[in-house]
Amino acid sequence: MARTFGEHAFDVGEQRAADIRERFEAWARHILIGLPAPGREAPADDGAGARRDLPGLRRAFRDHRAAESSYVTTSIGEFREATWAFINGLRRTLSAEQAADRRINHRIRRLEGAVRSGDPTRIRSEAQDTVTLLTEYLAERGTRHQEQIQAMASRLEALREELDSVRAQAAIDAVTGLYNRASFDEQIEREVDLATLFGKRGCLIMVDIDHFKWVNDNHGHPTGDLVLRETASTLTRCFKRKDDFLARYGGEEFAVVLRDLNIATAKTVAERAMGTIRLLEIGREGLPEPIRITVSMGIARLRPGETAAAWIERADRALYQAKNGGRDRIEVDPIDLEEK
Repeated sequence: MARTFGEHAFDVGEQRAADIRERFEAWARHILIGLPAPGREAPADDGAGARRDLPGLRRAFRDHRAAESSYVTTSIGEFREATWAFINGLRRTLSAEQAADRRINHRIRRLEGAVRSGDPTRIRSEAQDTVTLLTEYLAERGTRHQEQIQAMASRLEALREELDSVRAQAAIDAVTGLYNRASFDEQIEREVDLATLFGKRGCLIMVDIDHFKWVNDNHGHPTGDLVLRETASTLTRCFKRKDDFLARYGGEEFAVVLRDLNIATAKTVAERAMGTIRLLEIGREGLPEPIRITVSMGIARLRPGETAAAWIERADRALYQAKNGGRDRIEVDPIDLEEK
């Protein structure tokens, strides 16, 4: 549970997601194998350090959830305040227009009364006053509208940038910088719709880092995150067509959607990516030597009338065939191999 909590952490104010993941990884190691709990350098001499500090873990969960709640509440509150400021500014604009309309209507009624009276002096006086009021009103409205338009434009731009930022953060995986699972689910449905409309079928490649658990268990989650980032960067360089879509599917698994591509070409590109990953040397301070990794891949091509769920299931099944067949290899779903 602690590891899952850390894996889905996000920046909370000045607390970085990577630091939060590392802290809960330390708690997980404390619970699993009795390493010192976060904040303790070494077990006490009386052996107390070997006991699991469950109350401390509960406090860590409680304190972090409270910090997350405060951060999210503050962020939502600031966005709500900006929106209300925009609405209030618009309301004030409409109120000012209504007040001016009342003044003009009153002046016109006075002019109408003077016309009905037939008194030339009164008519001339009311007409002059009405023209003066209208001239002043139009000048004021021009200046006021210009200022209001500029203020509203600035506010709308700020709101747009904030919404774009929130939307982008919601679509991107914090560790790898690729699209996240939610974005992948939307994209895969879109690919099925496009294939139905235009008949252009693409390929789905599921990619899994071999023996990734060994990296985390022996070198820690920060090193595991580094391996994920390097793998994501390599995949991005290898699948670089404008329509290629890459996402972190979950854990150490990635998904690549190749639009309008046959199995032979998709396999060729996948083999190139697999060879590039084999050449990676992933190093960081504290490691005695760079880490080398391999990946396994499963490929399936969208079939006519197939649902997104069935397409994913076939690609995932091919991936597990590659894993069970010795890893560091590519498997194509047998249905696609039979297709001429």
